[in-house]
Amino acid sequence: MQEFDVVVVGAGHAGIEACLASARLGLRTACVTLRLDRAGHLPCNCSVGGPAKGHIAREVDALGGQMAVTTDHTLTHIRRVGTGKGPAVQTVRAQVCKRDYPLFMQDVLRRQPGLTLVEAECQTVVAEGGRVTGIVVGGGHVRAKAVVLTTGTFLNGLCHQGHEKTVAARHGDQAVQGLSRFLTEHGVRLRRFKTGTTPRVKLSSLRLDATQVMPSEPEAGPLSFLHDRPFPRRALLPTWQTHTNEATHAVLRDNLGRSAMFGGQIEGVGPRYCPSVEDKVVRFADKDSHPVFLEQEEWDDESVYVQGFSTSMPADVQLAALHTIPGLESVEMIRPGYAVEYDMADPTQLFPTLMSKQLEGLFLAGQLNGTSGYEEAAGQGIVAGVNAARYATGQEPVVLTREQSFIGVMLDDLVTKGVEDPYRMLTARAEHRLLLRHDNADQRLTPLAAEIGLATDDRKRRLEAKMALVERGMAALEGCVFLPAHRDAMERLEIAPTANRASAYDLLKRPGVTLDLVTEAAHLAGLTLDDLPPSDPENPGAPHHAAREQIAIMAVYDGYLRRQDEEVAAAKRLEGLAVPADFDFHALAGLSYESREKLSRVRPLTVGQASRVPGVRPADIALLIGHLQARSKTGRAVPGVRSPSGPE
Repeated sequence: MQEFDVVVVGAGHAGIEACLASARLGLRTACVTLRLDRAGHLPCNCSVGGPAKGHIAREVDALGGQMAVTTDHTLTHIRRVGTGKGPAVQTVRAQVCKRDYPLFMQDVLRRQPGLTLVEAECQTVVAEGGRVTGIVVGGGHVRAKAVVLTTGTFLNGLCHQGHEKTVAARHGDQAVQGLSRFLTEHGVRLRRFKTGTTPRVKLSSLRLDATQVMPSEPEAGPLSFLHDRPFPRRALLPTWQTHTNEATHAVLRDNLGRSAMFGGQIEGVGPRYCPSVEDKVVRFADKDSHPVFLEQEEWDDESVYVQGFSTSMPADVQLAALHTIPGLESVEMIRPGYAVEYDMADPTQLFPTLMSKQLEGLFLAGQLNGTSGYEEAAGQGIVAGVNAARYATGQEPVVLTREQSFIGVMLDDLVTKGVEDPYRMLTARAEHRLLLRHDNADQRLTPLAAEIGLATDDRKRRLEAKMALVERGMAALEGCVFLPAHRDAMERLEIAPTANRASAYDLLKRPGVTLDLVTEAAHLAGLTLDDLPPSDPENPGAPHHAAREQIAIMAVYDGYLRRQDEEVAAAKRLEGLAVPADFDFHALAGLSYESREKLSRVRPLTVGQASRVPGVRPADIALLIGHLQARSKTGRAVPGVRSPSGPE
């Protein structure tokens, strides 16, 4: 019988971050997976990042995670996204080599001290007295103080291609049944969700001159805060854009009855924000076309991912539809797309730490919780890994909040609101998104990583260097004062002269005024800005370049940032008012029936969380606040958030 502090089941994006976090915190950790050669596998697209997802990837990195580091080492393509909008939306979308990325991850796992890799099927979890005690592998009991399930689409996975069904978690991987049974027996509510992937086509069969080339943007910089620049094996690859048309839509409409989804084969709920191409044709019938992106999956392979063409149609229909798309008229299909159904667990039965409310010591992370996407999985994985480790050692849990991170927004959405379809992170979900930019994820989360023991010395040094540069640069801008006497210098650069004294920082707040322009104006006026961090486009991730970009953002959005700081302070007051873990909502007179039912089901830990439960009225929140405050004033102290205690 083997014994560990933490056992992680699964080695996808959630499982990798969970087991690495636990092991890096010094705990005896095991990662159990069906096939070690599939650890870190990218079953769908070859991209990391994108709108909101790039924010999460950088937050995972800032917490000491692995995803961004591996991306920088296996990069094939990178672009900035959201550049037409403000800095709250802007981030990067990278593509990686689908061969190199998992190999790099597997090497990291093998080299990690304190981590044992086990190639086997987890048949079930073992629980005694309301808490987990380990798992069963190959008929043997592996003991553990905490268990993290990161099973992705493996629980009762069923793949669909037209009317053809295959019991599998994804292409090349078997499904499992025992864990669903265990979860159901312990009161976990399971539902069926659906996701899908696109056909892969042969690069040499494409007519690329009929598509729009989208070159890489090396100046976009690295994904990890540990790097000055990424480390591609060779010159970065382009991506190509084309589009569907009426002929494509006609092929799909004519064969809807053969679709697994429209033919009634699929019971699971599919993703709202990443629908299949046949779903797009039906739901957006007024659209003449939909964009399609062609992404080369590996450096030295013919496989191209047809982004935007996820489908569960039969292979012959897929090929016929592809042949109508410009540049794909003679395309050869390497592998058809398919849909996969799987069991997911209701996330409202989890604490914000991702520990189950049904069983102490059981943590759930990733697609199992009803999310979609590599980045969402990684964000949950690192939180579950940290909290499993802290539970196993009897420490207080770590809860990421909405005003602190996109990961915190995601977790709060999951455990408070639940999911009706696969959850995808969107920037619009974050009410404080101007404070949660991808460029300042290190400022927000690396101090926490250092506090709990996940930040390396190098990571801490780089953040300290960046913040020192920001501080010096801000002081230099504030200390550089323009006067009416400097009119000539300012007018030469088409900067409106100041009627009174104005600092360089004040000028930087004006539309169209950049750091370079302010620096030149200071030079012409005989002023100095020597302490301003230098620009370094060749090393966009270097602390001095990152500090310079941050200063510019802080100046331009100064007023908005101050306003969001005030909103965060108001929100924290509600989050600071704890709801006792054993609070009886049914006994609170005046509370609406709907609020009683929903609050009793979700069991919010704070008034702030209670206010975000769908269907709970503001009047009911006011009633709850009044009751809690009255209890406190009468001497019946309201206890703080009562976290389930760790093992003895």
